[in-house]
Amino acid sequence: MTISCTLTNGDRGTRRERWRRIGADGAGGVVETPTGLRLVFRSSPHVARELDELAELERDCCAFARWTVHDEGAHLVLDVESEGEGLAALHGMFESFRATLAGG
Repeated sequence: MTISCTLTNGDRGTRRERWRRIGADGAGGVVETPTGLRLVFRSSPHVARELDELAELERDCCAFARWTVHDEGAHLVLDVESEGEGLAALHGMFESFRATLAGG
């Protein structure tokens, strides 16, 4: 499995900002799982649209991971899963997202 991102530096910054905004707008938490991360969001039409779009974009540029959105009523859940080096890459990708949730 190849661990790579196909985004340019400029695109990476734009994507990071979108994740930061959705985290500030609707995130309820990030939990590490044995196979990746589970991101929980408060459900709203805006968050649902943005989360679906971000997951689709990530499937294209970070194909080493599985990006699955679940609607659980009051919450939307994004499960991001990989293995081996992909698992470490996922944790690194979402460090700044966790800081957003912590108020940093």
